[in-house]
Amino acid sequence: MSTEQPETLPVPPTRLRTPFFMEYPLGLFNGRFSREMRDNGRLMGMVCRHCGFSMLPPQAVCSVCHGENFEDPQWVEMGPEATVAGFMSFNMPFIDTNDLSVQSSAYPVGVLMVDSPGRNAGFLWHYIGETDLSKVHNGMRVRAVFRPEAERKGLMTDILYWEPVRDPATTQGD
Repeated sequence: MSTEQPETLPVPPTRLRTPFFMEYPLGLFNGRFSREMRDNGRLMGMVCRHCGFSMLPPQAVCSVCHGENFEDPQWVEMGPEATVAGFMSFNMPFIDTNDLSVQSSAYPVGVLMVDSPGRNAGFLWHYIGETDLSKVHNGMRVRAVFRPEAERKGLMTDILYWEPVRDPATTQGD
């Protein structure tokens, strides 16, 4: 047996650019979640059959009790309102992972506890449609604003932002 290593040649550099596209099926749960947003302008989540935990977006295995929800999933409409649990403002461009475009937004991003019939709220990160940060606060109630039906694609960007819900008791003098 020889211990000599064969001579290796360097690979010449290339300037060839090859676009890379990847498509994959969303699956049973995220497929329905996406279709409901696109076709009906509503958020569909699941409630775990084992522990009652609300899952938004829906998932096959509960992240709390690890119970499987493959058979007879308990689909529920969630929202369209939510409560702001936290928020931040950022003034820098970001990459939209749906199409890899560079985006910017005037809206703050919030952690939203989306109303649910389960034992807890579903959680999403999304835009809060109020640009005056002095008016945004934890505990604020917001409602999803969807794109017009003809423009929806079954993506989270089908929700433009979450607008503040005005409390009738505090807006009577307006």
